[in-house]
Amino acid sequence: MIKKERTYYILLGVLITLFVVFEILKPKPLDWTESFSAEDKIPYGGFLIHEMLSQTFSEESITTNNSPIFEYSDTLNANKNWIFINTSLNFDPWESKILFSQAEQGTDIFIAARQFGQFFTDTLDLTTSLNNPFLQSGSILTDDTVTVNFTNPGLKRDGGFSYYRSTTETFIANVDSSLQVTKLGTNHQGNTNFIRIKWGDGNIYFHSNPTLFTNYFVRDKIGADYALTALSYLPDRATIWDEYYKDVRTENNSVVRYVVSEDHLRWAWFLTLSGVVLFMIFRAKRSQRIIPKIEPLKNSSIEFAKTIGDLYLEKGDHKLIADKKIRFFFDYIRTNLGLDTDDIDEHVKKDISRRSGIDEAKVHSLFDLIDLVSTKEEITPKELKLLTERIDEFYKQSQR
Repeated sequence: MIKKERTYYILLGVLITLFVVFEILKPKPLDWTESFSAEDKIPYGGFLIHEMLSQTFSEESITTNNSPIFEYSDTLNANKNWIFINTSLNFDPWESKILFSQAEQGTDIFIAARQFGQFFTDTLDLTTSLNNPFLQSGSILTDDTVTVNFTNPGLKRDGGFSYYRSTTETFIANVDSSLQVTKLGTNHQGNTNFIRIKWGDGNIYFHSNPTLFTNYFVRDKIGADYALTALSYLPDRATIWDEYYKDVRTENNSVVRYVVSEDHLRWAWFLTLSGVVLFMIFRAKRSQRIIPKIEPLKNSSIEFAKTIGDLYLEKGDHKLIADKKIRFFFDYIRTNLGLDTDDIDEHVKKDISRRSGIDEAKVHSLFDLIDLVSTKEEITPKELKLLTERIDEFYKQSQR
């Protein structure tokens, strides 16, 4: 009987191994996901255009953003460029106000998308439309080609820049006529697909065909020339490539995802899993009696704190919770860092940074957020969550 069971186990192990080998060796289907990410070399990834940015901007001035706009450490410096490329960019009102404020102070913002957030569209009266609603804009459904071009005679190309029709169908249908708008590009039907809006001391650029900046098109000289020419409207200075506002965020990639993306690591990974499964099968019987589980004593103080916290949340007074967190944070500074919090000026912030061992820029950013929350009569759950995360991060990193 034992010998018969062992035969079954061996047969099961062989079948699992064969299945794993088949999965490893079978050809991978081409991924047409519109990621626009600089990490992706798939057709609709942004790897090539990100690598080419050094042809338009100084290589040392190009940085990558992987966090929300309001968490970016350099939001006060307006002498820079932002580049956002995605299928749609739905900034919330707070994020939109930050971008508008930076543009007003001199920042240039390049946005390539088919749809824009509600606050953007309401503020600028900006809408996009499709030439042919039966085509899924951006997908390569036909070999039919059309052209796009720039309006500037110095940048215009004889015969235009050729693309698949479906990638150029989205155009900018309307924009507030009271704004200072310059038409920079059109599609084959003369519809506007690229504009510049003068906003204070800066500019906001909108392009309605984001796939024209992906690997599939910029791998060719004509496509690369078009994409880099469009980006050349931005001045040569500090330039931020956005990775956070993508439908596929690379910062969420896990170790497992990286392992299975590499052929040799994937092979080792699946063989290891197969070995573990076989070991569990052959060692299914316990070699000792079951150790009874001893339930730990309940900490009633934690339950009490949780109950109080739930009462505040049910009441919905996020501002009250934020004020208490700020009060406890100031008490932590007085007790652990030995500093007076009655008048927190630049000197005190430097002392906090020095005594806690936390970077001064992070300390300034935290107190800017505290000042913003303190001045509001009401705050949103999103703002409360951000404040809590930033204060908890300070506690974890503090050396006292």
